[in-house]
Amino acid sequence: MKRIYWIGVLVLILLTAGIFVYTEYNRKRADSYSLKPLFKATALDLLKEFSDNEQQANLKYAGQNIIIEVTGMVKEVIKNEQGNYTIIMGDTSSLSSVRCSIDTLYTSGVNNLQIGSIATIKGNFNGYKADEMGIGADVEFNFCVVTSQAPSSK
Repeated sequence: MKRIYWIGVLVLILLTAGIFVYTEYNRKRADSYSLKPLFKATALDLLKEFSDNEQQANLKYAGQNIIIEVTGMVKEVIKNEQGNYTIIMGDTSSLSSVRCSIDTLYTSGVNNLQIGSIATIKGNFNGYKADEMGIGADVEFNFCVVTSQAPSSK
């Protein structure tokens, strides 16, 4: 009788684990465009916040799925071999920048971006990477979406 009880418990545990693995494997990630930002900042303010006190800024923005909306001047638009875009924002006189890897579902809005234009992009905060030499630093985002853009300021 005890043997049947333990076999039943084992089958129940395996069944529960199997259902969990199946649902996690097939889970869809949230649509970047519909997510609401927890914070809004300009690219320059965000870079200043991290350069002034990196530890405090990391505590503020760290966590899973922290969506931040950033507004700033487009310094560069990069397209890699796989067709993925990265938008670099910030002051052209500084080596520090905000790097936004665009969500592959929303690459159509990137084609209209002009260098020197002001854009608003929201994305998932990915981290801050300071240069070891102290020359520049990057605040990085992934799954970004261009939410608005203004004409070039040139």
